[in-house]
Amino acid sequence: MPDEDLLLDVPDPEFGSGVVGVCDICQKRQAVIILSKERFKLCVLDFQNKAWIRTPAKPAAPTPPFTTSRHYVPTRAARSGVVPAVVLSPVKAVKRPSVLVVPEVYGLTTQYIEAGVRLAHEGCEVILPDFAKAEGINLLEWGRMRSSRLLMGGVHISQSHRDRALRMLEDCRRFVQTRPMVTPERQAVLGISYGGAWALAFAAQTPGLSALALAYPQMIHPPSFLRSLSVPTLAIYGGEDSEAGAAASLLEDCTARYHLPVDFSVVPEVGHHFLNRDSPNYSLPEAELAWTRLIAFVKGYLFPPPKPPPKPPVVAAKPVGTSGAATRPGSVAPPTQRAPAAKGSGSPPSGQPVATPPAGGA
Repeated sequence: MPDEDLLLDVPDPEFGSGVVGVCDICQKRQAVIILSKERFKLCVLDFQNKAWIRTPAKPAAPTPPFTTSRHYVPTRAARSGVVPAVVLSPVKAVKRPSVLVVPEVYGLTTQYIEAGVRLAHEGCEVILPDFAKAEGINLLEWGRMRSSRLLMGGVHISQSHRDRALRMLEDCRRFVQTRPMVTPERQAVLGISYGGAWALAFAAQTPGLSALALAYPQMIHPPSFLRSLSVPTLAIYGGEDSEAGAAASLLEDCTARYHLPVDFSVVPEVGHHFLNRDSPNYSLPEAELAWTRLIAFVKGYLFPPPKPPPKPPVVAAKPVGTSGAATRPGSVAPPTQRAPAAKGSGSPPSGQPVATPPAGGA
């Protein structure tokens, strides 16, 4: 549901999936997202934390780990010249990587927002293009995607000119790279379902990406478009996914044919959209397992392990002087004893030869 449509004033339902309730920021009863480790319940679509002064939380409430803001990214793919997007930025002032979360024509639904929130909690700068409010992404695009999947075996990607959605994604990727504290050379892409098909096509023609994470993605057509895919990729499917099962088989064949760096992970006993809290196929244990795998895969490439500390230099031990064979290793040689010279004697000092008197006397 869009953020403008409030729910009816009926008794509060039981908080199970966490998508209906009263927003802690705007104090209005509507669709909200509630995570187990979140301090505040936020609106699903319009969750910009701009009213902290009106929150009933105590002054000792911890600082939010990230902030959200809505931006209008300049683009040439739409006649309006902009594409709406939401950026989640960690509060900690450190250099951070960025992640582009690729939605579909439905816009920022619960599963895409949850992906952005989880990545922001891990310290990533996240951008979510709002395709539901972008000009040119409409019901016609929705019908084209689904008809091509049924008739061609995958979402059609034009090779003669880049699709409008891919051009918008490229503009959003460049926009987030210019954000303060963002490391441009470390960037990942995450896509789900039909957004996963766009993410596949986008990663195949965008060099320099660090990782690509996909959840039950649809296949693209023609498959040869993936010939140039070189980014490490993880694709997660449900064991009972009848909708994306054929796409998984096509992607496996394409991986073997073109030797693509794609790893597959199957979560048993779940169907399509098992990450979506609004779907009847949602399952909390399996969803947490899949999120753990996806986030760990992205973090493994965006946050490489630190270099080991340098080893201290090895100083060679100085050789110890010896005095005769009786000196033991590690002992100090005693000083050389010299016999005192007798008074009046003509004996030379120690170490000098003794003069021999000539034969026959003086």
